[in-house]
Amino acid sequence: MMIQLRRFVHVWPPQDQPNTIGSKLQLIENLDTIASSITCSARPVTRRLSDGQNFPSNIVLKRTHSDTGYHVLMPFDKEHAPRRTWDYLRKNVEIPGSVWFGQTYVKYLETLGEWRVFIVGGRIVYTVHTSKHPTKKTWQWDIARTFYSLQELT
Repeated sequence: MMIQLRRFVHVWPPQDQPNTIGSKLQLIENLDTIASSITCSARPVTRRLSDGQNFPSNIVLKRTHSDTGYHVLMPFDKEHAPRRTWDYLRKNVEIPGSVWFGQTYVKYLETLGEWRVFIVGGRIVYTVHTSKHPTKKTWQWDIARTFYSLQELT
């Protein structure tokens, strides 16, 4: 009689966690909840696009499971205008489960960039500033080493 031993390979984090992070939509939902219930602040409106749905020309088109701004189509960008079609969007869902969504255009995000704070174990590990390169029109990032105080920002 032969006994077969099964070996399990444990993967960390579990596959559903990176997929949720890659989708961006759960994070956006969480940020919307925080903004509406805790900080009482405004957030860009985000809506998943349905295949073939008309979308306004003044919204940002983004795809889930993407990084480095590759699947971000800004409004008013003449270079990317030909990509703002359903033909292009359908051809660019090479990641299983990825979807396109529309988001309110926020001028300051494009002109000032965004800051991402990485927190591990309740402590800030580092902050990354992502901004658009003015001549190359690509997104770039750098670790933030200095900060404005809240008083300076207001």
